[in-house]
Amino acid sequence: MPSHSPLPHPTLPLYTRIYYYSVLVGVSIIFRVVSTLRSMFKSPAPGTMPTVIKSYPSAPHLKHRIFYPPTYTTSSAPLPLYLSMHGGAFAFGDPSMDDAVSAKVCSDWNVLVISLEYPKGPAFRYPVPTQQVVATILSIFADDSLPMDHHRVAIGGYSAGGTLALSASLDPRLKGKIHAVTPFYPPTDFTIDAAARKDTRPYRSEGEVDSLMRLIPLALHAYVPAGQDLRAPGVSPAFAPREELPEWICTVGAELDILATEAGAMMGRLAGKKLVKVGGTEGLDTTDRDGFEAEGGRLKWMLFKAAGHGFSHMWGESKDDSEKMKKDASEVFRIVGEWLFNGPFKPGK
Repeated sequence: MPSHSPLPHPTLPLYTRIYYYSVLVGVSIIFRVVSTLRSMFKSPAPGTMPTVIKSYPSAPHLKHRIFYPPTYTTSSAPLPLYLSMHGGAFAFGDPSMDDAVSAKVCSDWNVLVISLEYPKGPAFRYPVPTQQVVATILSIFADDSLPMDHHRVAIGGYSAGGTLALSASLDPRLKGKIHAVTPFYPPTDFTIDAAARKDTRPYRSEGEVDSLMRLIPLALHAYVPAGQDLRAPGVSPAFAPREELPEWICTVGAELDILATEAGAMMGRLAGKKLVKVGGTEGLDTTDRDGFEAEGGRLKWMLFKAAGHGFSHMWGESKDDSEKMKKDASEVFRIVGEWLFNGPFKPGK
């Protein structure tokens, strides 16, 4: 991959910084209140609670949710390890919001799932979240109480969590210890502004506005400090050299998501494919846009048709949307699981 000149993140006007900070803090408070009320008045679905909730000395206040498969016993063989991180624009949420998905992945794939908590912006900006994720992973690797197979380890995440999964996997301390990364609909290139992303996806009706158009500037402010090079691979994984990433990479995009084109472009660059102009940026051509494999399956790109951002978590504006999302979610986890067990999780690899 060719070298790029630095592109510093500019300092925003004071009134813009105050506005963004107020919105981020306000939404974060709302998330916590709603989460607390839900835990008080709504019982979790059967089989979706973690087996263990654990913290480590590097950050005792961060609580990581650990899921053992229902069939696991103390006499079972060590399990493949899947590390996962929730989304939330680098500023909102916590691992409990992924409990249903983590439990499904754990049960369907028969793996040990650890849903990681990480520091949030705007109080903690890059590189702090990445550094803490790496420190947590190293603590997990040193935890002899966990029944993990150290030769079969993958990391993944949803939206912002997918970005952090890619960012953490670039750390030299994890080289050779993370065997695969599976980001779901991640932002991968913060050099692209919201306006340039606008026309990179199809719309179902005239005048429709992508829900992320207003969120992306907030996420950028929450995650990236002023002066930070936006082309640094840890910030924008689209600029990461192939040799610095794990051997196996499976990235999932959603057709009705303004983040899909840049995620596909990242995979195309890693595979050495020629990119074309898409909207205000560049992306895969029609041959590869809907999906491809390269390097003997070590690189896999999937685009889920008529799916939106967050589809794997079964959100929907209507009953029909919700049912489609549930179907798509089951399918995407089936495909990613098969990819893992035919590749980096294959016994004896």
